[in-house]
Amino acid sequence: MPSKRIARVNELLQREIAKGLYRIQTDPPLDLARVTISGVDCSPDLRKARVMVSVLHDSGDAPNAEEVVRTLNRKRKELQALLASNIIIKYTPHLQFFEDHTLDNADRVLEILDHLPPPADPDDFEENVDDEPEP
Repeated sequence: MPSKRIARVNELLQREIAKGLYRIQTDPPLDLARVTISGVDCSPDLRKARVMVSVLHDSGDAPNAEEVVRTLNRKRKELQALLASNIIIKYTPHLQFFEDHTLDNADRVLEILDHLPPPADPDDFEENVDDEPEP
């Protein structure tokens, strides 16, 4: 569990990176309405930060999540420069972007739960317990 200081830095970095996405130029342009910075995990020495990116799926020509993450990793230096100019911390962390699979995993769990059989009626269970012979 990160310290309170690191948790505050993570939240600050998440907000500033999300704002910074609108300031960088990418080729091809990203549909930022589909991109969410879902979390940042900064190392305790503030030298490195893992940035988790969620991308909404689209059936159109929009780039998939891997392409978005690749583009953000290419534009990492621009985002780091924006962070350095907007926030004052001891070190500006080296950013690494990764695809966040949390929503996909949550959807999978919900799908599994939807396919489970309904629970047994509790009244039937009590009747079965009462019918057992005692030794």
